Amino acid sequence: TINDPGTPTTADDTQDFCLANGPTVADIAVNETGVIWYAAAQGGAPLASNTVLVNGTIYHGGFTDALTTCSSAARLAVTVTVSDPLPPTTADSTQDFCLINTPTIADITVNETGVIWYATAIGGTPLASSTTLIDGTIYHGALVDPITNCESSVRLAVTVNVSDTSPPTTADTTQDFCLENAPTVADIIVNQTGVIWYTTAQGGTALEPTTALVNGTIYHGALVDPITTCESSVRLAVTVTINDPGTPTTADDTQDFCLADAPTVADI
Repeated sequence: TINDPGTPTTADDTQDFCLANGPTVADIAVNETGVIWYAAAQGGAPLASNTVLVNGTIYHGGFTDALTTCSSAARLAVTVTVSDPLPPTTADSTQDFCLINTPTIADITVNETGVIWYATAIGGTPLASSTTLIDGTIYHGALVDPITNCESSVRLAVTVNVSDTSPPTTADTTQDFCLENAPTVADIIVNQTGVIWYTTAQGGTALEPTTALVNGTIYHGALVDPITTCESSVRLAVTVTINDPGTPTTADDTQDFCLADAPTVADI
């Protein structure tokens, strides 16, 4: 009796893997279970299931019958390609952002498209592009090959600095002005220079310094850091009151006087 357990089969004798996934012999796809892999078409020692696959290598799979201890006379040959894209690149590995702009993962600058970001250099879960950046954090970017869909096994490290300036201060958060002086935004008194004013506590459009003040309005001031050019995420609130004592009245707006009486302004 000559026993031969047969040769394993597969739907793909040239299989592609991604180095970033750490593929092993156990990942080679075949139609049967219990396949034993070798580095040679005949003879040799069986490879452990956790043996790391090597790009361009032909692996040979056979069966071993548990009862007869016979191995396949002919082994299945599978050629393995293990792809590894180059990591993404950047002109700046330490990038600065302003907290007021609510920076996210999508704002990290790289030279390529299709970069996926992680909080770790190896493994982990991809971060959503809308993930808010955290000051002092190192983010790790992997490049995805559009053809093989493989991620680079090496990730680009980018350190992120998120700056926030302290808000401006004032000795008076309720300031009074005279309408006759035509007060403007530039007249609001604060302790610092470089303050930008808004009509809202968040967002909005910066007001020109020549913008006329409106009675009862709350103006919100952000301080701009001269080095980082970041605005403070918190704004100083100043309530403005515009005073106008009104216009005097008279029963006669055309008044007559005698020169002999030496009339003065007090006689009006």
